[in-house]
Amino acid sequence: MTSIDSNATPFRFILMNPRIPLLTLCVLNAATAAKGGDLRDTVARGDDAKSAPEMVAPEASSRWRVGASYAPILGLEAKFNGLGTFQSPFTPQPLGGGIDYEYDDGFVRVDSSGNAGDQTWNWGYENDSQYDPSGTGSINFSITNSLSNGQVDEHDNACAGFEAFTYYDMGKVAFAPLRDVNATWGFRGGLQYARVEMDNRANLSTTLTTTIDSFDLGGQIPPSAPYSGSFFGPGVLLSDSPSRSVIVGGSGLITGSRDLDADVFVTQFGSYLEIPLCRKFSVTAEGGLCLGIASGSYDFESSTTVTGLGTQTSSGRDSATRFLPGVYAGVSGIYQLSDHWALQASGRYQYLKPFELGANGSDATLSFDSAFVVSLGVLYSF
Repeated sequence: MTSIDSNATPFRFILMNPRIPLLTLCVLNAATAAKGGDLRDTVARGDDAKSAPEMVAPEASSRWRVGASYAPILGLEAKFNGLGTFQSPFTPQPLGGGIDYEYDDGFVRVDSSGNAGDQTWNWGYENDSQYDPSGTGSINFSITNSLSNGQVDEHDNACAGFEAFTYYDMGKVAFAPLRDVNATWGFRGGLQYARVEMDNRANLSTTLTTTIDSFDLGGQIPPSAPYSGSFFGPGVLLSDSPSRSVIVGGSGLITGSRDLDADVFVTQFGSYLEIPLCRKFSVTAEGGLCLGIASGSYDFESSTTVTGLGTQTSSGRDSATRFLPGVYAGVSGIYQLSDHWALQASGRYQYLKPFELGANGSDATLSFDSAFVVSLGVLYSF
């Protein structure tokens, strides 16, 4: 029995076995030659001939980021002015004799004699304090009005607000020191809504202005107050031509309410600079223009009391929608939670033109001079 080496080539085996036909030998020889050629090519190519996966370029990430946040407005101020209206029903008349004078505390009128001798007995007064005994004596009459200069400021620590915003990345900053830290820049747009409700109930005061006309008694002693002469008389005669002085002083008490309510929408558009501080945290500096739209109303009710003269009430209401241009500047910190999600905390100064309303002599002004917006929200990159 002939042993066959397991390492022998197929040709040796075939040649040693006469039962294999010659045609089969030729076929096997051709196949082996072809296979040998493939093997030689494989050895020649080495690792380069191995099958490799197709190289696919990674999908470029979007330049857009969108976000939303709770964004209250801090430091708003409402100014209420023109409060404390108190008006006498009487108007000071031109100085001179032969006319009728009406006052808060009396009257001096033409009598039946036509004020013969520039005197009249048709006069009256209400309080003994109006008598001035100095010199030849006189009676003082007054007309009192307020300057309606009561005012008060109301501050709101925080007005609830929300905003949505977006960032568009323009790429790395070209400036060398910032390029070295991988700083990027781009554009930012935002829309904010805030509800403003400012009210005030404080007691206030208004300055009074008093016109005093003094009529000479010519040395006579007047009857005790209250006194009222007549057209036909007779009675104590009083000069019909006064001397006049105007005193600004004293105050009236103001009570009541002032309410300013407004819905404020603010759009912002500007640019930003983002500087990464570590793998997950970066800071941004932002700034640009903003445009506010304020729609609101002002209501007030006021009672003004002047000692000895009583109380007068006034009220008014005004509503309007106005455009409020402005500017903003701020900073924020961004903490990356994942490839797509991040937390953002920010603060910015946001100045807008004041929102003004007025009604029946009083006005309310919503001021943004010291307004800041703080926000905490999320960012999504896609």
